[in-house]
Amino acid sequence: MASSSKNKYNIEALARGLEVLSLFSVERPALSLSQIVQILQLNKSTAYRVLSTLEALGYLEQDAVTRLYRPGLRVLQLGFTAVNSLEIRQIARPHLEKLSQQVGETVSLAVLDGFRTVYVDRVRNQSIVGVTLGVGSSLPAHCSSLGQVLLADLPASELDALLAGRELTPFTPKTLTSAADLRAKLEDIRRRGYAIGDEELAPGLRAVSAAVRNSSGRAVAAVNVTGSTERISYQRLDEEIVPALLETVGRISTALGYLFS
Repeated sequence: MASSSKNKYNIEALARGLEVLSLFSVERPALSLSQIVQILQLNKSTAYRVLSTLEALGYLEQDAVTRLYRPGLRVLQLGFTAVNSLEIRQIARPHLEKLSQQVGETVSLAVLDGFRTVYVDRVRNQSIVGVTLGVGSSLPAHCSSLGQVLLADLPASELDALLAGRELTPFTPKTLTSAADLRAKLEDIRRRGYAIGDEELAPGLRAVSAAVRNSSGRAVAAVNVTGSTERISYQRLDEEIVPALLETVGRISTALGYLFS
């Protein structure tokens, strides 16, 4: 009886929308309309209406080239209360604070969501030049050192899919806007083990980022140090900031179970 009483309050359209969102996972980050129809056994027109509604509200986004759907930023924003308790954030927080105190600059932790870098935590120190970002903010991955260091770790096939037909929006005259230039930089990042962003996001802003790895060796997040070009010279990067950053991501990675060879 209780179950029957509760069922009369069910909203079918809402239930279908939540069913669609629940389909996406690490193993299935993007799905086509036909795949969603097949998995949920929905009428195609019904599925399309549900997807269109979710897209209009920002809970889904559709790639203009592949036509695949993936969770949008609104889904991430809904989950940022839970993000505060994520294992990686809890583990990383004291290390981020220590690094920020050590170098006297702003330190951030971010993850990759498709082709966007999403900020999971920040320890602010000096004011950031020309850009205001907080937990939950996101940026296209090509214009920041955080995004670039995470893109550099992707399998070639996944990177190819992300870049296929994608327009790389310029933020400054130094932003990489061609896939060839971005690929060349990603190859350099793989050799170096870290990424330097030099006024690619905002004039006067310089940053350096390195990946955090889990027990399987996969880059699951990245940490960066950000400040003005006046404060962060290349000499200071080489002598102070890069060594401190690499030590920090090493400690976080070790805490996540990564074994350095």
